[in-house]
Amino acid sequence: MYCLYMNQLNYQHLLYFWTVAREGTISKACESLYLTQPTISAQLRSLEKAAGSKLFHRVGRNLVLTETGQTVYRYAEEIFSLGRELQDTLDGRPSSHAKRIVVGIADVIPRMIVHRLLEPVLHLSDPVQLICHDDKPEKLLARLALH
Repeated sequence: MYCLYMNQLNYQHLLYFWTVAREGTISKACESLYLTQPTISAQLRSLEKAAGSKLFHRVGRNLVLTETGQTVYRYAEEIFSLGRELQDTLDGRPSSHAKRIVVGIADVIPRMIVHRLLEPVLHLSDPVQLICHDDKPEKLLARLALH
């Protein structure tokens, strides 16, 4: 069992955790966040301490979410999705009133085919926020399993 209290939750720690979970390794997260490995490792330890549980376990060179990690990841995904939505609204882009369509696109599918498949969505009468995630099929399936 885990417990995150609002006064203990550091959103910077959550961002680092979320990035590591998405990237699969600390080294890839370091590249994405422009931070060093000791910095991210220390932040993950702090979040695990606040959660009262391990968030990852190692499988080879990759980090895999524990059950608690999966729960924290789902919340982090929603938190950062809402943050992006807020920023979009402030920037004058479609807000939460737009229907959200999230699409996973395997990196092996040619872009022209993807564009042709998704083009009808862009011409719907109601506003639509189209979110595309481009990645390897196995990573897309792993993310789908988390949601």
